[in-house]
Amino acid sequence: MNFKQVYLYDGTPFLAFTNEDGEYDYPKDEWTETPPPEGIYSPFYFDGNKWVGATKEEWESSKTDEEESQRLPSANEYMLAQAQMQVTKTANQLVKTQNEQAETLKELTKKEQRMQALEEQQANTMLELAKLKGE
Repeated sequence: MNFKQVYLYDGTPFLAFTNEDGEYDYPKDEWTETPPPEGIYSPFYFDGNKWVGATKEEWESSKTDEEESQRLPSANEYMLAQAQMQVTKTANQLVKTQNEQAETLKELTKKEQRMQALEEQQANTMLELAKLKGE
């Protein structure tokens, strides 16, 4: 199961997973693959071409004690973040398992080829022995 991270125009990260057709299921809202840059402050948004937001100075001058206390994520946001982290961990474990399985199949194929070569050598040796006994 492949996935990639995209961002809603308000900066919210979103994990887009591939569906059974191998295509990504993107969010219904407007989104971009361009992550918000480091050092951008709320409020910020993606204007279709670039991220637009406040500087640190603008942000610090506009915040109040009340806004600062509201910066904590809600219980729903926290649970959503936890769920997204777990989905990401699970997806990574799945990819790792698939890679390990592919390596195991590759090794098995090599062993089968070596076994077939040995069987052919054995058959040729038996054929030569039969020829020698017949002479």
